[in-house]
Amino acid sequence: MRLMLRRSASTLLILIAGVALAGCIGGGGGGGDKTPKATATPEKPGPVDAVATWVRENRNVAFVGDCGEATRGVDVGKLCVELAGDRGTRRAYYLGPVFSQPTALAIVEETPEGWVTLSVNNLDPSQTDVPGIDWPLEVGDRVVIIGVGEGDCLRVRDQPTQTGAQLNCMPDGTEAIVQEGPVEAETFTWWRISGDGFNGWAAGRWLRLPEAIAAALTPRPAGTATPEA
Repeated sequence: MRLMLRRSASTLLILIAGVALAGCIGGGGGGGDKTPKATATPEKPGPVDAVATWVRENRNVAFVGDCGEATRGVDVGKLCVELAGDRGTRRAYYLGPVFSQPTALAIVEETPEGWVTLSVNNLDPSQTDVPGIDWPLEVGDRVVIIGVGEGDCLRVRDQPTQTGAQLNCMPDGTEAIVQEGPVEAETFTWWRISGDGFNGWAAGRWLRLPEAIAAALTPRPAGTATPEA
């Protein structure tokens, strides 16, 4: 009888030791390692990523990123971007088929969540190029009329429409302040501008920020391509 009790006690001690050992191996309490695992911080989209997202959502064409990274014979038919310029938290890219002239201007902006696309405007090859990047305008901006050509002028009207009465006709180089807008009508974006002796609505195609014109007219180093701005 005593022998049986001793054996039972020995068996019980072995079981208790085994449970304790398992608890130590498992991290205590049978709950495993409860140390919080660090989660990877998702990368914020960059400026080219923003354009890539726009292309994916609006064009049924593959996108290769920077045009300089495109490979001949492999990326034909795809879209790419070329940096046009920076302004504060905004960046402009020329967008178009690889190994070809750009067909659109994309404007992206940096936000706390990453870069997002503000606008993508088609470039019309049938129209005369207007110098400078067509940055989005805002009320209060100082602008310069440019690109109407020598001997011509930008019509300033009493309403944001081509049927509005013409109040003035201002030549290239005229400075103005944006007072109101934008208004979309007749394929144009209209802004009410005022300057020395005039105040009315004008098509934004021929309005540029002064720094945009300066950048476009600055000579580039020899051996670099002239931007089509």
